[in-house]
Amino acid sequence: MAEGTTIAGPSDSTSEYSQIKDLIDQPLSDGDTWYIIDLHWFNSWKKYVGWDKWDPNNVRDPACHPGNIDNLALLKENTMELKEHLTEDIDFALVPEPVWNLLVKWYQLTPGQEPIARKVVDHGMLTSYLRVEIYLTELKLAKYPETEKTCVKKFSKRDTLETVEKVLRDIFEIPENSNIHLWTKSSNQAYEELPMKKQSIQELSLMTNQTLVAEVQNEDGTWPRKTSYSKRSVVGASYSSLRHYDGDSSGSRSVQPGLCGLNNLGNTCFMNSVLQCMSNTPPIQRYFLEERHWAELNKENPLGNQGEIAKAFADLLKAMWSGQHHAFPPRAFKLQVGRFAPQFSGYQQHDSQELLTFLLDGLHEDLNRILKKPYIELKDADGRSDADVAREGWENYRKRNDSVIVDLFHGMLKSTLVCPECDKVSVTFDPTCYLSLPMPVKKERPIELYLARVDPEQKAMRYRVIVPKMGTILDLTEALSKLCGIPADHLIVADVHQHKFHQVFTNDSSISQISERDVIYAYELPERLGTTGTCCLGVYLKEVKTRNNYGYGSMFGVPFILQVPREGMVHDQLYQCIVTRMKRYLKSSDDQELAGPSSSDAITDISSTNQTVCENEMDTEDVDMSLENGNELPCMEINGIDSAAKASQSKRLFSMDLVNLSGNSSLGKIKENGKLITLAAKSFVSCEWDPVVKELSYNAEAEKYAEDASSQQRVNVKKQVLQLKECLEVFTSIERLGADDAWYCPTCKKHVRATKKFDLWSLPEVLVIHLKRFSYTRSLRDKLDTLVEFPIRGLNMAPYIIDPNPTDAVYDLIGVCNHYGGLGGGHYTAYAKNKDDGCWHYFDDSSVSEASEESVCSKAAYVLFYIRRNQNGKWIENVRPPLTKSSPAPVHKTHAKRNSANDSEEDMDSS
Repeated sequence: MAEGTTIAGPSDSTSEYSQIKDLIDQPLSDGDTWYIIDLHWFNSWKKYVGWDKWDPNNVRDPACHPGNIDNLALLKENTMELKEHLTEDIDFALVPEPVWNLLVKWYQLTPGQEPIARKVVDHGMLTSYLRVEIYLTELKLAKYPETEKTCVKKFSKRDTLETVEKVLRDIFEIPENSNIHLWTKSSNQAYEELPMKKQSIQELSLMTNQTLVAEVQNEDGTWPRKTSYSKRSVVGASYSSLRHYDGDSSGSRSVQPGLCGLNNLGNTCFMNSVLQCMSNTPPIQRYFLEERHWAELNKENPLGNQGEIAKAFADLLKAMWSGQHHAFPPRAFKLQVGRFAPQFSGYQQHDSQELLTFLLDGLHEDLNRILKKPYIELKDADGRSDADVAREGWENYRKRNDSVIVDLFHGMLKSTLVCPECDKVSVTFDPTCYLSLPMPVKKERPIELYLARVDPEQKAMRYRVIVPKMGTILDLTEALSKLCGIPADHLIVADVHQHKFHQVFTNDSSISQISERDVIYAYELPERLGTTGTCCLGVYLKEVKTRNNYGYGSMFGVPFILQVPREGMVHDQLYQCIVTRMKRYLKSSDDQELAGPSSSDAITDISSTNQTVCENEMDTEDVDMSLENGNELPCMEINGIDSAAKASQSKRLFSMDLVNLSGNSSLGKIKENGKLITLAAKSFVSCEWDPVVKELSYNAEAEKYAEDASSQQRVNVKKQVLQLKECLEVFTSIERLGADDAWYCPTCKKHVRATKKFDLWSLPEVLVIHLKRFSYTRSLRDKLDTLVEFPIRGLNMAPYIIDPNPTDAVYDLIGVCNHYGGLGGGHYTAYAKNKDDGCWHYFDDSSVSEASEESVCSKAAYVLFYIRRNQNGKWIENVRPPLTKSSPAPVHKTHAKRNSANDSEEDMDSS
């Protein structure tokens, strides 16, 4: 349906459903084309065709027609470029080409927009890892010596350096027979050579906004840059052979070993923070600097990484502790991470704790002393003592897992499950390399919203209310009611976006559907919400420059909701209801001549032509205004009878059109024919303004709002301060499993919501504690910024260990990984204690500064690194000696040979 047409009747939604259902689950295939589509539109279409049959709200309602495919919300203003940081299943959906073609055939694309097509790219290097490439890589291309004059071009990650070179030659008119060298140029004027032209942008770790410089050979065979450089590969070479040019000062000045920053290669702050903490873990640092890993590399382990993660990590630590670098780019390490864990590639921020989990597991498998893992059958406790079961579990685990990581980082948890029906008790002892602790906070959140009162003379008022994070819209209206004095059942709440309603909530809607960036309005109603015989009518304002087709115009102003009778009104009465509500927005009384009959005349005695409005309890099924999950209002029926009195023929401010929720599809004109109108419980009307009339009559200044005192308060939520012991107590408390995590009881032979309890049996030398600041649900992503106070020295874990014969359990802090900002981005830094000088330092990517001990404990703390307190401080004694006494191969030669054939990893985007 092209924009501008009117929906004549219900489409064959059943046919649409069946055709798309067979195509939507098409698997990704390298090189295929997929299309980006606005998630709100796609969900609206799903509602229209009844996609989710289990959802009772998903009715095949013609009034829910989604209109033209509209991706405007995904695009930067006045461009066809995608906004930054869009997320699949939150902002957009991906559909394969056959699905897109059908949707365009049925609904057409909004005029002026273009399809957003993207290719499927294999991000894996050793194994296939297919993903749709949402964002292309933007490179700044320049020609030496005018390196500041750049031209920005976009490339796919699969494009090779040869492709980039061809573009460079075209832009700067470099002849094909001229030899050129390609360099990357950093912000500090450092150059790195890129000689491997067969490699892709992904393999070379090139990132968005990176500058590539073409150096053209002089006619006499010399090169313009008077710098001696090696023709060896820089990207992919070992740290020992890595060379920088011009701007690098790392090799010219000495620095205290360990105080080496790490360059941000593009959203790699999450990785840098973890690496700094690991680098400052004394037994790890000593193990790798003493090159003990060479004797324990397990290249044949099918669960490992061919030893490459361990070797790259060792090389990086050597560079960081060489005393030769103030800052160092961890490219080679990042290369190996991308090869073996492609989930960390791409242009998105990642979680530092997830990277740490991969690193510990990767190092463990690369250094696993077990060359062939035996099969071990697990046994149930069967009434045996905890000591016997724990000892058996640990011995069995060590038969398959034996590495320096297990020696230092692995402890054991006792897990107890109890069936609520038969009291079956299941006890298992499981190894763990970190403790992930919940934070027992009171979960409330502030929400800002605007109140539009029934009185048209009053400005909208901005309020800030405090509501439960997992509460409902009823909690929101009740909180607002206490501030404004309007009964909660006389309020209806909506999400306003781009001058129309994105969603109109019911009282049962979850508050978690409201994000911080949403613009929320609450509208006062003269009668209770859901009063029988009334309709909550959504009103849009639209400037239409041509009357030939509906939709060729633009929305303006703030939409509003009127509570009107569902039956008995004629055109003039509905028109005057809207004009009356808009009184404050009309420039002067003189303009009211355009409005037709007076408001009072039009509204008087509507009830005389309408059925009696009942005062009974609201019939939520009949008049529910919910548009939750994309539901829209059923079509308004324009019924009527002949009227002897003709409607006034005076010029109107606007005409009225029945529309869908999105306001982009007409459901029929409301005509001035004197016939009675019957409205459905869920209805929208678009008031179409001629540009000249809008300019003369509409007062945009009236859109300004007033401030309630509550909106001036920064945050009303009481700040909490937690102790680490509170988090430990919650972690070791009894909880009941959720319905999605039900446990299969072997006695009852079914899944049950059992009770579960964790206990600490043994703790490792290096204790890693992860504070669960992030929570993810189907409709909510949240971060907790609550301060958790933790001891810098003397953390006593003995009270939480149930082993009757525990080892020493007093720990001292050696590192903290911090996260600042919100979800889906933010910034990671680290605090770490240098083993040589005993001082704390702050690591912010390439920047390193001394820090006070007091600053280490902050509300940004995310992952804590503790080490067991030993009187002699000989942590390395807890690490098993190498299995062979043979000397390791020479590091530099081995690495140069190994890396010459290595692929390079894909770069991540910048923080």
